[in-house]
Amino acid sequence: MEHIKKSIYKQPGMRHALKPLWPAWILVGVGAVCGAAYAAWPNLSTGVGSTLLFMAALGAMCLALVVCYWLFGDSRRPYSRALHALLEPTYAYYLPGTDAQLRAALEAGDEAALDAVRRTPGGSLVLVRYSDRDERVFYSQILDGTEPVSDIFVNQPQKKN
Repeated sequence: MEHIKKSIYKQPGMRHALKPLWPAWILVGVGAVCGAAYAAWPNLSTGVGSTLLFMAALGAMCLALVVCYWLFGDSRRPYSRALHALLEPTYAYYLPGTDAQLRAALEAGDEAALDAVRRTPGGSLVLVRYSDRDERVFYSQILDGTEPVSDIFVNQPQKKN
């Protein structure tokens, strides 16, 4: 499902934005608290040197987890400069054979027709849509499993009354 993400980044006015690192820093804080508890417990530590070594190892491990999250985790999201908003994905699953209906609704930009197509919990067709919170724009693509079966559709729906 990375096809659509790569294609979105090629659109004008789009760039990469990083997810916040606060979950990783919470992990570092928990590790520091555990290390401090270990150091405070008199029967577990045998001396100042081993406590410092343990704290250094724990800190290095937490830092390695933060770096892995930032480099290899799904920490990048599309950001629209024009909307000043991050785009979040949504996924809808459909039965095979409904791709023509989906494609027609996306080409027309008709959200009502798109909502009329019957969804299923485990269909092989997947409609991936990236949009901002206010749903001012949609970047949509139809996938069959993990392979794209359509181009990227850029829709700007009308405001709902």
